Amino acid sequence: MFVKPAPGVLLRDPVTKQLLSSSPVEGVKTTVVPDEGMQVDDFDMFWRRRLRDGDAVRAISPKTAPSAPAAPAVAVPATEKTSS
Repeated sequence: MFVKPAPGVLLRDPVTKQLLSSSPVEGVKTTVVPDEGMQVDDFDMFWRRRLRDGDAVRAISPKTAPSAPAAPAVAVPATEKTSS
């Protein structure tokens, strides 16, 4: 999953111990997470808790972002088979 800090929130990355933010913060050295977010494990309890508490938000990865609406599926009628 891809996550990023919620606007106005500073989070500490549990692996690198660096402060993460969604935008630059004046007077504080932070690592700005891009809009696409950073990839973390789907089952990482740290990030699950941050999402639940509202300190982080899920970001849509560039791979899963919808590019164009899909065409609706068209049902094809079944043909009846007859024995001769």
